[in-house]
Amino acid sequence: MSAARHAAAIRELALSFPTAREDHPWGPEAHVFKVGGGSTMFAIMGDGPPVTVTMKLTREEREVALTLPYVSHAKYVGRYGWVTARVEDADCLSATLEWIRESYWLKAPADVRESAWAES
Repeated sequence: MSAARHAAAIRELALSFPTAREDHPWGPEAHVFKVGGGSTMFAIMGDGPPVTVTMKLTREEREVALTLPYVSHAKYVGRYGWVTARVEDADCLSATLEWIRESYWLKAPADVRESAWAES
C-alpha cells in the first residue's frame, strides 16, 4: 500500500468521529485533526513518505507502543504522552488506526463522548 493510500485511510478514520475536523495551522503538509469547536487536537498527520502520525496515548498503551521500532516519543509534546508512528506497511497502519481511535477518545470533550456513546 502506498503512502497516499495510508494517508487516505488515516484521514477517513479521523474525520469519521463526531465533531472531528481537519485543519492546517502549520501549512498544507501538516494535517491536524481536531475535536469539538475549539483547538483540541487528537492527531497530526504528515504526508511523508513515510506517512507519520502523532497522537496521544494512555500511559500503558504508550509503553507498549514505544517498544515497536516504528514508534517514538513525539517532538515537543512527547512529555505530555504523545507518540509519533511511521506508517510504512499494513501492520503499522493497523496499529496506528487503533491508536488514533484511542487518542480521539482521550481528547474529546465529555459531552461529545457521551453523545457518541448514546448513539451507539
